[in-house]
Amino acid sequence: MKNILVLFLLIASATALLAQNYAEAVKPMSQGEQNSFTIDFKIGDAETIADLWVGYQKDFKAKKPKLDKKANEYFADNAQVDKISSNTIDIYSKVARKSDNGAMLTIWFDLGGAYLSSARHPDRMPGAREWMAGFEQVVKAAFAKEALEAEEAVLKGLEKELKGLENDQQNAAKEVEKLMKELEDARQKVAGMDQAVGDMQKKIMDQQKVVEEAKTQLKRMKR
Repeated sequence: MKNILVLFLLIASATALLAQNYAEAVKPMSQGEQNSFTIDFKIGDAETIADLWVGYQKDFKAKKPKLDKKANEYFADNAQVDKISSNTIDIYSKVARKSDNGAMLTIWFDLGGAYLSSARHPDRMPGAREWMAGFEQVVKAAFAKEALEAEEAVLKGLEKELKGLENDQQNAAKEVEKLMKELEDARQKVAGMDQAVGDMQKKIMDQQKVVEEAKTQLKRMKR
């Protein structure tokens, strides 16, 4: 029951991701203080989300995003995101761990001379939100799959336990069958012994009569 609840919570949390407004703020990064967008992931772990993020950007023809370990910042060069711009753009981003589950993904879109913002580029924001929502769907699918695999592993474990119980059940049934046979053999042996005891008692009684008769004859001879 607990595992099923965890599965539902993961899927519900993943679905809730799409309701975000993508918090917008000017934040410091390697190129100074620039306008950014933040996605608050409430499920998963930062490492997995970072890996998914790198793969997502590569799908848009960006060179493999490089991680500047010192700045803890990813840089994707010449990404082709038609929903945002007809020209290639550079994408800077950071993935930060949260104290609980999930991660904070902060993204800066360099359009070439200006960073994407709702104030300066309102016409591009629907496409940007759709593109970021696309990544949320990737995360949602990944962790829903992970939750499913976890539940399948639990099911596999239960099925293994059931097989073990069934084997124990069969062994116990065989043991009962063996004991029942031994009990029947013992009953037959007891019945045989009862017959033997009865026959022996009859022989003794017959012999006692013979002895008594012999005694009687001996007394008569002494008179």
